[in-house]
Amino acid sequence: MRFEAKPGDVCIFENEKAGNERAPDHRGYFVAHRDIKAGERIQIALWSGRPGSSRSFGGKITDGPSSTNAAKEVPSDLFGNPLLK
Repeated sequence: MRFEAKPGDVCIFENEKAGNERAPDHRGYFVAHRDIKAGERIQIALWSGRPGSSRSFGGKITDGPSSTNAAKEVPSDLFGNPLLK
């Protein structure tokens, strides 16, 4: 099944430089979970992806520690597997 980002998801990929050393090391995107105002600080949490995966990092965007959903969610990798310590 193809991965589809949901609101609040962050995806960062290792960039294929193809001989261009000035190219960024990583590129990615996030899917906003609400309207965002210019200059507003949004918290992002990133976790390392699976070894051998083309995806370097995945994560979540939250409204901060006071968010009730953030405290209940178990961190997961890009494939939905729980990240265990």
